Amino acid sequence: MISKKLLFNSTILSLPGLISIFVSLLAIPIHLKIAGIENYGNYILFHLILSVSFLLNLGISKSIVISINNFPKYREEVAFEGVKYTSIINFFIIIFLILTLLIFKEILSNEIIFLFKYCSLGIIISQFYLCFEGIFLGNERFKFSSLFNFIFYSLALSIPSLTLIFYQNLTLENLIIISLLIKLLTILFMIFLLISKGLIKKNKKKFLLNNLKKNSKWLTSSSILDQFYYLLDKYLIKIFLGPIALATYSIPQQIMWKLSVVSKGFSAFLLPILSKRNSTNDDFNTSLNIFLRILPIVIFAVFPFYALLLKIWLGDQFNQEILNLTKIFSLSVLFSCGSHILITKFEASKILKQNIKFESYLLPFFLVSIFLLIINSFPLVFIASLILIKEFTLLILRMNFLKSEINC
Repeated sequence: MISKKLLFNSTILSLPGLISIFVSLLAIPIHLKIAGIENYGNYILFHLILSVSFLLNLGISKSIVISINNFPKYREEVAFEGVKYTSIINFFIIIFLILTLLIFKEILSNEIIFLFKYCSLGIIISQFYLCFEGIFLGNERFKFSSLFNFIFYSLALSIPSLTLIFYQNLTLENLIIISLLIKLLTILFMIFLLISKGLIKKNKKKFLLNNLKKNSKWLTSSSILDQFYYLLDKYLIKIFLGPIALATYSIPQQIMWKLSVVSKGFSAFLLPILSKRNSTNDDFNTSLNIFLRILPIVIFAVFPFYALLLKIWLGDQFNQEILNLTKIFSLSVLFSCGSHILITKFEASKILKQNIKFESYLLPFFLVSIFLLIINSFPLVFIASLILIKEFTLLILRMNFLKSEINC
């Protein structure tokens, strides 16, 4: 039996990703046709760099969710602590930015300075977004969280590309500025709602600090590994194979991995639920059933139509390599979705250390393998296949450790 609360709220949290798939289907071909594949590759690289904010966040966003549900009587106080700690982190980022520009301004190229400034601004904005999102999720304000997620990640990525329809002479810098303005307006609106809804209250208690002491090391370590696994292949492709190869690799990956936002939507719902005392595993096991039994049927049913759909979507940009990559990434996302649900259980149960062990053991083999594949200019399908093997291995390790909790 599927809980109505699980299905409704997880659907609400997943909607941004599902809608963003259709927005991307429209935006990507427009960007490729007007600005070119190299411009798109550099634009995607900028947004990939912003994902460093998940690492610099030091686990504060998820600690907010966990702490609010560990101490439900002090929700507003925990939220205030989260904003305070996020502000401190951003203060150090600003100091680092100023010092770097002062010391190295003479030897850095204008291109590097441009990228460094906009990336730093984007990371600061993203830090506050993650903090505010944690507050909304901790208070189970899923509709607000879903709306802001759609604007901050999907629209901020796609609207600049769609703007090229009307202003075809926009430069890469113009596109990045438009994206950052959308992100900035989003967090300003979030601040307004947090204050008007009374979700923040100044205090001197240390609920979040105590939970951060318990969880931050493992949450931060997990973020480091997640970002390493998520970004390494793309950075190496950009460095050794160029922006065109990055765009070819990223286009099918970006579309297929957007399906993982559905599992992340379920995870966002499960984290506060599983963090509560005396919580059951009913919703946890139901979610696993959905992503390990139902989703594979859907993916394999669409498999025969990939070539037709890609030809309609990409037109002249379609090729066999993109088709092969799409098939491989669609399999990878199946394993990744299951892992998202399992990792949420690790986080809520405060046993994330075990998950980090699995990822750390696999890291050296992954690092050496992907580095050798890229520097030797192996086809992109080999790199994607390595990602597939990595996702499958981690899923099996996580399921084996939690087998006593799993009933599906």
